[in-house]
Amino acid sequence: MCHQKPNGSSAPCHAYVLATRLLQDKSYTLSGSFQRHNDPEGDRFGYFGGTLATAETIPTRLILRRRILQPPLATSPPWPDAKTKPSLAQLSVHPADIIVIFELSSPGVSGHPSTAHGGVLASCFDETMHKAVAAHLIDTQQVGKPYTAQLDIRYRQPVQVPGLLIIRAKVVARIGRKFWLRAVASQQLDHGEETLTTDAIALFLEAGDSTSCSL
Repeated sequence: MCHQKPNGSSAPCHAYVLATRLLQDKSYTLSGSFQRHNDPEGDRFGYFGGTLATAETIPTRLILRRRILQPPLATSPPWPDAKTKPSLAQLSVHPADIIVIFELSSPGVSGHPSTAHGGVLASCFDETMHKAVAAHLIDTQQVGKPYTAQLDIRYRQPVQVPGLLIIRAKVVARIGRKFWLRAVASQQLDHGEETLTTDAIALFLEAGDSTSCSL
């Protein structure tokens, strides 16, 4: 697998065939990056933007938003319980609402040598899924705050670092203030193909001005 930055490029995303292909997809628009924590009077973006995503850990985070979002299902999708295989409860993530390109450094995010820490990956999934819910709220002219109610992740194979990680997230269903999401993470093979590393499902709740978001 191609995890090292090719040819010492200063633009790591464009040095990968997969990332270049995603950035050139006209179905998506580049909507920025996760902001770093720069507000001394507040805690917005504090954990991911100021603590977790640093120049030594996750220096690059590019967000691609689908130009035309598909309305999610108006009924709750199958959801795994103790007797259900997660794969049976996951609807397709294609086309994704949000695609995030993460540049992962080493050893800054390593759990084992050359392997990303599972907790870091969980945070990357959570942030990407949050962006997907927020995109639908903005698309329907709502201003609620999405909160994570449940997040289930399956680590299919190790995520190698340093390298790029691509996470695709989609809101597959919505009932009122409940959002069900599907997300997958992949990395680039030697010739630009993708290999699936991790997949996840989540339930998000929209809260208003208060922080009450109980089920």
